[in-house]
Amino acid sequence: MTTIRHIALAALLATSSVAFAAQELVTNGSLTGPITNNGVPTGWSIFEGTPDIMDATDNVGLLNTLRFGATPTASTDGGTWVGLGSYGTYMERFGQTLSGLTVGQQYTVSWEAGNFGYTYGSINYLGSNAISVQVDGVTVGSGAQLDLGSNWYKQSLTFTAGAASQQLSFILASTTSKAYMSIDGVSVKATPAVPEPGTWALMGLGLFGVMAATRRKA
Repeated sequence: MTTIRHIALAALLATSSVAFAAQELVTNGSLTGPITNNGVPTGWSIFEGTPDIMDATDNVGLLNTLRFGATPTASTDGGTWVGLGSYGTYMERFGQTLSGLTVGQQYTVSWEAGNFGYTYGSINYLGSNAISVQVDGVTVGSGAQLDLGSNWYKQSLTFTAGAASQQLSFILASTTSKAYMSIDGVSVKATPAVPEPGTWALMGLGLFGVMAATRRKA
């Protein structure tokens, strides 16, 4: 009887961990792609302006261009990332459509942000700014405002899905600050994770096995 109960418990624990494992909803959240001025990685689209794919040695998407206002460190995600600029009424925004959302479910958007700026001669994008998150073109919140510096900062916020498919995008929060910021490691997951229907059945079977083993022992 003890063996049956142990097997049932093991099955229950296994299905529980699967049930509450967060499902990643973003395509290419690592923002991996070739160095490109006026381009975004596969899976993403440009909605405004001219965002860039860059890394620590290729600023504004130009190869071998070290025009940072502050020398960047590597993000936790590593590899390439996307640069977003702002200047007056000019803004850059990129994003993608999220599918498979559950209406009324809360989701957490997380990312890493850096403010390394851009400087070249008399052209200076060195102001402080923050990265805003938009859902279907409406701002749902912003990360902390960052001054020019060499570090990356993990940021996140939540939104509640209003449809099964919605557009997620990123843009700089301020239109008055002349800034050029970086974003990497984008993730969107349910908060808490939504169990799949089949997993509920497995969990129920595990619970039934535990109860059955307990009754037999009694």
